[in-house]
Amino acid sequence: MKPRIVLILFLAMFCGAGCLSPARETAIGDQEAEKVEKSMGLVADPIALAYVRRVGERLSAVSSRPEGPWSFKIADSEEPNAFALPGGHVYVTRGLLALINSEDELAGVIGHEIGHVTARHSAKQVGAAVLTAPVTLASAIVGLAVGLVSPLLRDVVEGTGQLFTKGLVLAPFGRVQENRADEIGQTLASLAGYDPAGLPRFLHTLGRDIERMGVDESHFHFLNDHPMTEDRVAKTRERAETLTRGEGTPLAATAAELFAKLDGLLVGADPAQGVFRKSLFLHPGLDLAIDFPEGWETVNTADAAGAVNPEKDAVVALRLVAEDTTLDAALQNAVKEQKGVVFERSKIRGLPAARTRHVSGGQTADITLIGFRGDVFAIVGQSSKKDAKGYEAIFEKTGRSFRALRKSERESIRESRLRVRSARSQETATSLATRTGSTWSAKELAVANGVEFDAHFSRGQAVKVAVPEPYSR
Repeated sequence: MKPRIVLILFLAMFCGAGCLSPARETAIGDQEAEKVEKSMGLVADPIALAYVRRVGERLSAVSSRPEGPWSFKIADSEEPNAFALPGGHVYVTRGLLALINSEDELAGVIGHEIGHVTARHSAKQVGAAVLTAPVTLASAIVGLAVGLVSPLLRDVVEGTGQLFTKGLVLAPFGRVQENRADEIGQTLASLAGYDPAGLPRFLHTLGRDIERMGVDESHFHFLNDHPMTEDRVAKTRERAETLTRGEGTPLAATAAELFAKLDGLLVGADPAQGVFRKSLFLHPGLDLAIDFPEGWETVNTADAAGAVNPEKDAVVALRLVAEDTTLDAALQNAVKEQKGVVFERSKIRGLPAARTRHVSGGQTADITLIGFRGDVFAIVGQSSKKDAKGYEAIFEKTGRSFRALRKSERESIRESRLRVRSARSQETATSLATRTGSTWSAKELAVANGVEFDAHFSRGQAVKVAVPEPYSR
């Protein structure tokens, strides 16, 4: 929670990009960028951010619209991804930066996203958000909220649907669009003085990560939105051989210089957004803890944290629904706005609480509101009306587990940071991971550094590792 969102996405409007003037396209991009940045958050590290911006500016300067406007930012997501919005908003995630091993690779990725903008592919995606998976109950949840007049209660119900979709994701471009963006991106990279083979090298790294994780490509971060077919990789490699590299000095000429710009980057989940330990959710920023049902799939999105049952027909979620107010004030407003709503008052671990139920269109929402630290939180359980009785006890148990975070729990929370270490002579990924206490496995470390699993590092070679450090924010 405050979590993260995997990504926001857009489908083509009926008339496509041709109906949009440049001014309208920029305005829409600005609006969507505000949504993305609010939900995902941005990485503010001044060194890494300045680096990404300078690389982006070099590439956009040789594009078909050097006048811009352009913005290049780092999205606060552990998923390796990059995306662009209409009007020139380009984002790379911190998860992607952790896998970059040369400025040429970064230039290839950013150039590709610039290609989507200049070819107006992003403009053609303006419209409805695309949901990733099971949408049946997620759609029903939206219908369930229709009968709610109270903004508080409607927001409680609607926001829970994200747990079924795990946020929104970027709609995939078609193969023709992807190939065109590759072509533009590699051309821009070569014009700006970069090696156009950087893009296929990065795609190779992602392919190795797929192999390491043992997952299907369709479930894999960047490749969900940028399908990596054999044909596409072959074309980018072949194209790179035909392009003449222009003049230009890289900002980070060596791996050591590049890694120094990324040193300290957060790796993996951000504890500030809450962490799961099996079914227990801990949120140090909000100073709370809650137990979700064991055996349910836990999810932490930009709007809620919660769990979905194995059958995908029920969900229970925690949401912050009202800030700087009391439970009494929130209830008074809800009762005033929603005719007929009745709350059953109680205490949960000494905290003021109230419970109500909303039924509509065959769906049931069991809502518990809790006043905590000057804010109001909601625990909402949703299921079909016919199954509601079976889940009632589970939803109530989850709500009653809400409590303040214990000091010992806070002190036990760790975060992983990208750090640069010097390898010893003939050291392997396994021995280096062990020596540095890396939270990356040996295979993860090898992939992140662009070496084979059984390779030996040279003495003094700069290597990226993920180091666990106390959470102190």
